[in-house]
Amino acid sequence: MSDNRFIQGIARVRKAMRCEFEARAAGLDITATQFQVLRRLWEGDGILISTLTRDIASDGGTITGLLDRLEAKGLIRRERGTEDRRAVRVFLTPAGAELERPLMEIVSAINERALEGFSPAERARLIGDLERIGENLGAK
Repeated sequence: MSDNRFIQGIARVRKAMRCEFEARAAGLDITATQFQVLRRLWEGDGILISTLTRDIASDGGTITGLLDRLEAKGLIRRERGTEDRRAVRVFLTPAGAELERPLMEIVSAINERALEGFSPAERARLIGDLERIGENLGAK
């Protein structure tokens, strides 16, 4: 593909989904970036900040402010390692864990809206194509 339509299309969809998520999650006071942290922690918390940073494709400077805001909201807590004080692990609080259901309902509703009019076969094809693109680019 010699033009930029593909990357522009991906960027438009990403922006639209982010805006839709943030509009729907505004009442819960959660941004799309904060959601990415929580979503990763719902898969298993008590992880090192370095692991979290890698898993959400962030950087050290960004993650610190993000964790500061989530901690101020009472959604996560950080603990220094007992054997290595430089190692900091991130844990969900009960309030952070309780957000999983309402936030995932928002994600499901957005997915349904985005895929409206697609047949089950078209949905499966699109998801497969997106996974293949991710694999081509080395996404995990």
